[in-house]
Amino acid sequence: MRKNGYLTNGKFEGIMHISNVKGQFTIVATDQRGSLKRMINPQDPKSVTREEMKKVKAALIRNLAGKKSKGRLSGILIDPEYSYERSFIEACDIKADVGILMSIEASGYGGKGAFAPQVQIFNGLDVEDAVIKIKNRGAAAVKMLVYYRPDGPTRKYQESMVKAVGQACEKYDIPFLLEPVAHPLENGPHPKKDPKEFSKIKPEIVIETAKELTKPEYSVDVLKAEFPVNLKYAEELGQDPLEACRELNEASQVPWVILSAGVDYEEFKENLKYAIKAGASGFLCGRAIWKEAVGREDMDRFLSEVAVKRLNELTDIVEEAATPWYKKYVDSLSDIEIIRGE
Repeated sequence: MRKNGYLTNGKFEGIMHISNVKGQFTIVATDQRGSLKRMINPQDPKSVTREEMKKVKAALIRNLAGKKSKGRLSGILIDPEYSYERSFIEACDIKADVGILMSIEASGYGGKGAFAPQVQIFNGLDVEDAVIKIKNRGAAAVKMLVYYRPDGPTRKYQESMVKAVGQACEKYDIPFLLEPVAHPLENGPHPKKDPKEFSKIKPEIVIETAKELTKPEYSVDVLKAEFPVNLKYAEELGQDPLEACRELNEASQVPWVILSAGVDYEEFKENLKYAIKAGASGFLCGRAIWKEAVGREDMDRFLSEVAVKRLNELTDIVEEAATPWYKKYVDSLSDIEIIRGE
């Protein structure tokens, strides 16, 4: 796509399915695994059963993306371990114009934990086998979360995995969304234990990560980026959220969306406004929209009322001003050259 506005047919159709008619992304994430278990049973996450996970995930998907939902979204991100069976997806009754994205990574840090992560593929599959499986399950796009930082001890391994998934997605002609998330170093500040100290270095990590991992050799189609500053500390630290987002926009060679990282809804809404103003093409957000629903007896009511209201408010922000994904390359959708045939 970066060369003269060319795009393969499979990539084009996949991106079109997960974006709205304006070429913007309004995608809800429901692919959480470890974090969702901790939400369901904070005292004993390991005791959460497969059926409990599927029940919560089905409620999330059905209430936010189902045909009876009033939610306005372009895509739904699901996981490859609890949400893949045809019977499960059919029961969720997803709207035809909502594209499905599926995660390819196994849950957790892998490697030596948070300080030296090594991304793994779900169910221990080979990268190509996993991409084929995801495509055969009816997904419009592949997403991979990778814990990464440019000065991390496992950066080379993480980069090799991103390249491997990118190449497989090119081979099997399906879009690739990459979600790099910064991690702590052994002798550095921790994002949860030392949030203010970590906030000092976060902008540089997020921007340099985008600069590296959106290079052509990684074959990434859309970047799912962290918000580069923490609004709780930005003013105190002399950080300008809009300027940081503009630097992120300049750094990314591909269209980008903002993730929520589980922050509260009102904070994410402010993040999104800054990101959109700086050139983001939308959001790919989960917990900020629906996290309070988990564990409630009236989960369906909360999702269909509160979560849908939040989703639609975020969608309004995107539809009003987000940059269409193709604007990274061409002026209009019709200027894209589609590669077809042998």
